[in-house]
Amino acid sequence: MLKSYIVIAWRNLWRSKGFSAINIIGLAIGMASAMIILLWMQNEVSFDRFHEKGNRIYSVWNRTKIDGKVTCFDNTPKPLARALEKDFPEVEQAARVNWTGSPIFSVGDKKLSIRGNMVDSNFLQIFSFPLIEGNAKTVLNDPYSIVLTRQLAIKLFGKNEEAVGKIIRINNTDNLIVSGILKDLPNNTQFNFEYLMPWSYLRNKGGDDDNWGSTSTQTYVLLKPGATLASIEPKIKGMKQKYDDRAKGTGWQMFLYPISRWHLFSNFENGHESDSGRITFVKLFAIIAVFILLIACINFVNLSTARSEKRAKEVGIRKVAGAQKLSLITQFIGESVLLAFMAGVIAIGIVQISLPGFNQLTQKELFIPFQSIYFWLTAIGFILFTGFLAGTYPAFFLSSFQPVKVFKGTFRKIIRL
Repeated sequence: MLKSYIVIAWRNLWRSKGFSAINIIGLAIGMASAMIILLWMQNEVSFDRFHEKGNRIYSVWNRTKIDGKVTCFDNTPKPLARALEKDFPEVEQAARVNWTGSPIFSVGDKKLSIRGNMVDSNFLQIFSFPLIEGNAKTVLNDPYSIVLTRQLAIKLFGKNEEAVGKIIRINNTDNLIVSGILKDLPNNTQFNFEYLMPWSYLRNKGGDDDNWGSTSTQTYVLLKPGATLASIEPKIKGMKQKYDDRAKGTGWQMFLYPISRWHLFSNFENGHESDSGRITFVKLFAIIAVFILLIACINFVNLSTARSEKRAKEVGIRKVAGAQKLSLITQFIGESVLLAFMAGVIAIGIVQISLPGFNQLTQKELFIPFQSIYFWLTAIGFILFTGFLAGTYPAFFLSSFQPVKVFKGTFRKIIRL
């Protein structure tokens, strides 16, 4: 039976090449547009979700009045990380992240201005940025060590040369020893660095770690397993006022903000999270994707029903021969699914060709994960859903023809009204 349906579907498609091509291409363009939007949405909602300890990672934010308006921001005092570890048993580790600007790195005749971060030595124990070479617990222990991304290591030392143990001259003042190589950062993280240097280097250069009055760094907290935000949040509010006399009586509060909300929701108004973060754009584009796919399916339905007169005799003869309405519906939906699979293949090709331009426009690095089984399962599900959505109405419409009216020709009047 299934083989018969496939043969009949293929014959009908081949017999009406022009119609089939228009239907497939129209559906493919709609599916490709929806696929690109879905890839963008998937990238947005997956930001920093790959960290193994992500459900316990928080950033520290401030809530205070500036010029009479309650403002929230995530720049914190340098001593905060160590104070959190000392004062709160719920805190497993805390790490600071600062910016080094773009110092000049020299290796032989090569001189490059590189962007990176200064971090505490436990940074790679909190966040899951995998090391290709080196130990996450020790690579940042030495003040004059440096961890490079694979891409930067290739820039400085070449693809075939070992980078670990090599020396890099920074700003023509200090020599740094490469202690580890990181995998290149994924395209769905808020962090943007090509190297990591230990915080102790900054301290050796005269950095002040005791100034509670300066909010110049970001602080990240890893809670212990079992610790809850509710248990620590009331106690962390007064940290600034506790250690900084200038903040006493100002109402300055500190709070923890979960990693899952950093990218999409970290937009605050009057001291509280607002609805105007990036999540607004994600919702908007989700609606746009649905409308594009719906329009493509409606176009498919219109074309299918417009040529229903040519399929009427087939339906009439099959019903006279004993075909049940359900079998006819199954056949017509099967034809729609077959068209959808053809359109899906073309759509994936369109997406692959369009992604470089789309990435340039959105400043992303989106790609189709062909190696992922989850991608193929999602793609097949998406194509099946589109096929059913586009083919359901034509299937019920065509299968409803009555043989008597078909052979008398009276059904044409109904179609043409």
